[in-house]
Order: sequence, then structure tokens, then C-alpha cells
Amino acid sequence: MLRGKLYLVPVPIGNLKDITLRALEVLKQVDRILAEDTRTSGILLAEYEIDTPLISYHQHNEQSRVEKVLSILEANQNVALITDAGMPCISDPGSIIVEKLIVEGFEVIALPGANAAITCLAASGLNTDQYTYLGFLPLKGKSRADQLAHLSRIEHTVIIYEAPHRILKTLADLIELDLGERKLTVGRELTKRYETYLRTTVKGAYDYYQEEKPRGEFVLILEGLSDFKLRNPELETEDFLTQEKNAINDLNKLIQGGMHTKSAANFIAEKYQMNKNKLYRKALEIHEET
Repeated sequence: MLRGKLYLVPVPIGNLKDITLRALEVLKQVDRILAEDTRTSGILLAEYEIDTPLISYHQHNEQSRVEKVLSILEANQNVALITDAGMPCISDPGSIIVEKLIVEGFEVIALPGANAAITCLAASGLNTDQYTYLGFLPLKGKSRADQLAHLSRIEHTVIIYEAPHRILKTLADLIELDLGERKLTVGRELTKRYETYLRTTVKGAYDYYQEEKPRGEFVLILEGLSDFKLRNPELETEDFLTQEKNAINDLNKLIQGGMHTKSAANFIAEKYQMNKNKLYRKALEIHEET
């Protein structure tokens, strides 16, 4: 029996001229288009005189839409999935239906196209040989703390998405993790009229957005631990590593002896002239282990 196909079609992240010829061809030829926001997608489709029927498909109705899409494909009709901007399934809806269709044996075809993460990475000036894409960080709680701690230890370049009302909080959290001197490229409103790149450090970006009100959507490209160490070879010297080891040993003794974790961290930070936030996090780890 002939069955339809699902096409994952990336759309421009800002500049409508960034649509590919193949994407336009697919959007005109399919029988239905699943759109994250039919109003937003309607602007793009009107620009290129595409009148294919739209069906809303977003994070709040993904589950309920799966059966409808299955019935369309079973009738040998083809469907395209688009989001408001960029590639479906990448920090956007789509992964649920793709997983379901693959399990059911349907053909899923992804087209190449616009993507904010790769666009910013290419223009960042940072190492592009290896990178980790984290998308949007968790908003709060242990999951956010764990993700931040994890990214601080990643050896290669890290890509993060952030909203304007949260970027200062994220930059402050990175500084608290002792990442203030890491190189950072901030891409804002990519491909749009007010596109800007800020190539600085985490601390430099924090200071900049204290003065300049954050507007638009942001991509953060953070220098990885390996590259940071290459720029700061003194951090790998035997004396430095020995000092760090001694500080942690002393911290452990104070906590084991009953001193409060914050007090112990502050005392050791002053004694060894080290970052007190870093030592406080280590103190919390030691406290949990005991």
C-alpha cells in the first residue's frame, strides 16, 4: 500500500530570503503543512504564494495531532512540518511525531536549511572542530544547577539558546561557576534587521547587557575548557594543581570537623586566594557525600 511521507522543512530564522528552492518546492507540493503557529507561517507562505492547507502543530497539541497526521499519511498524502523559525525538532516541536512515524515504518525526510546555532557558531571565531549543543537551559532548580555544572566541564565549544529576559541571569550563573574569563560570542536577532554579534568574555557580556537592555533572541557560543586552558597554561602548572588539591583537602577536613559549609568555603577561599563560589559548590558536594 502506498503511504505518504513526512518532510521536515527548515524555514528562515529571520530573513525570509533564506528559504531554499527545495523547501519552497516541497511546501507547494505536499498536501498539508503542519505549522507551529499558523499566523507566523502564513506570512512566509504568503510571501511565496503558497496556499497549501495549514494544520496547527505545537508543543501543547503534539500528542493529539499524531493520529490525525497518521491518517493523512495512510491516505497516501504527503505532509510537511515547519516551525516558526529554523529546523523542526531542534529546540522546536517535531520529535514526538518523528519518533512515532519511524516506529510505524513511515518515511521521514529532513531538508537542510537555516539554523541559528550553526549560523552563530560559524561566525563566533571560537573552535568549531567539536561542539555541544544544549539548546535552552532548564529554568530553575537542581536540573538547571546540574546542567550548568556539566557545561562548565565540557572540553569543547558549547552552544546555548537564551531569551532576553533570562540572559543576564544565565551570564551571572556562568560567572558564579568561575567562567567569567571564558570567551563568549553572543549572536542576537540573527539574519534580521538588528542582527548583532558581541565577541567578548562571559564577564564582558554581563557588563554589556547591564547597560544595554537585552532585546530579541540570543545564541551563546561559549569557549570550551580545553581551549581556555590552552590560553591559560598557568592553570595546568604543578604548583597550581597542588594548591587546588591542598585547598580541597583542607576544605574536606573543616567540613568533617563540623564547620558549616559556607563558612568553610569562605575560610579556604581567603587562605588560598581562590574563587569562593567554586569552593562553596565543592563544599556542598562534600557535605552531600558525608
